[in-house]
Amino acid sequence: MPIAIFSMLVFAIFTWLGAGMVEAVMRDFASEIGMRTWVFIAVPGLLAMLFSLLLFHDAARRITKVQESMSRALLVGIATWLAVTAMISFMWCPGYRMLRCSSDVLLVTGVVGGGPLLAAVLLAGLVIGLVLRRRVGWLQYEAERARRSAGSADAE
Repeated sequence: MPIAIFSMLVFAIFTWLGAGMVEAVMRDFASEIGMRTWVFIAVPGLLAMLFSLLLFHDAARRITKVQESMSRALLVGIATWLAVTAMISFMWCPGYRMLRCSSDVLLVTGVVGGGPLLAAVLLAGLVIGLVLRRRVGWLQYEAERARRSAGSADAE
């Protein structure tokens, strides 16, 4: 399994666990805006998967320390928070006061969901960083695969 796909799965699982911590608030809010609860809870995990795929694409070559993995994880968390806030603002805020309402939504989502999301993405980044450092056998590391193919080309 490529490291980018593994990072997607890890970030999705940890983000959904973080969303589960504030599930009661998310359920109430989803019913208020008329959205199915499972869709509203699934969106942060799916967005975290997307952002982790983009940021951990070439992780085996670019990330050498656990701290680098955790800083990318923090960026995944911030991007996920902003994207979820944009979705909530689009669905909930009236057009005539979109900016003020979006500001309030940013504040509320940061206070309510910020802690669990931050903990979730930092734990996911720690897991990815440790896996990158240990070089487990069941993951494919792009840098090693490129070296192997270059070595076979030199042998010919």
